[in-house]
Amino acid sequence: MTTVAVFTGAGLALLVLVVLAGHRTLRRGAPAGGGVADGLGSFIDVFDPARARADRDLRSHDDQGTVMPSPDDDDRPVRVDLDRGVVRVRKTP
Repeated sequence: MTTVAVFTGAGLALLVLVVLAGHRTLRRGAPAGGGVADGLGSFIDVFDPARARADRDLRSHDDQGTVMPSPDDDDRPVRVDLDRGVVRVRKTP
């Protein structure tokens, strides 16, 4: 009888802790299981490595920035002529 009471009390305490932790996570709105998700997400590397590489490649495209072309002489708003000592500022329309 005491064993049943001990296990029932431990089960209830564990249930209360799980409910409180879940409620706190939902109220905060912050992801609390990021490490667990990364650990469980690595299983795809084992079972389907080609898909895992493709997913990593697609995620890397999100981090890429756009390539800016170097400005031509016509694009620069200021021209400096050191021989004549003249600076010309292009008027923008």
